[in-house]
Amino acid sequence: MRKKLFFFCAALSVLTSISGCAVRNPYISPTTGDAAKLRVINHSDGTAFLYASTSCQVGSAKVLAAFSKFLKSDLSRAGMYDSQPTDGNKDVVERVIEAGKEMQIFTSYQGASGLGSAQCFVEVAFNPKKDEQYEMTYIANSQMCRIAIDRLSETDGKIVRTRVEDVRSLKKGECR
Repeated sequence: MRKKLFFFCAALSVLTSISGCAVRNPYISPTTGDAAKLRVINHSDGTAFLYASTSCQVGSAKVLAAFSKFLKSDLSRAGMYDSQPTDGNKDVVERVIEAGKEMQIFTSYQGASGLGSAQCFVEVAFNPKKDEQYEMTYIANSQMCRIAIDRLSETDGKIVRTRVEDVRSLKKGECR
């Protein structure tokens, strides 16, 4: 019983410290300049934070999206193709993002795996184009951790998803 209490308190303190980062560095959509839109869809079974930067600075990266059963979630929508009302879905966020600059995305995931815990990190970059719309799917669990980004377009009233091929993994230490 004491062991379970210890692990619960340790996990709670980690989540509390991580959530403090979310409050200190929230993402703010650009109001001027070239812009694109990005929908983030979460398929993780734990707590996930996705940070974004255009200057390759992890420390100053903004919290693009935060997904957790323990935190209040941002349910923002940006009026994208196939956008759905928030209706309490805590696993989808839409953002207006800067276009024409490489966007670095850093993720941090913490979840349970049996009696232990699972962690994973993904660091990728891509160059959003002006007036384009993108859908980023984030998958994290004890088996895998990955990001896939699709470009959205509309043809004959149907939404078409095309994989963004120029998403690149950041090299270890590239953006520190």
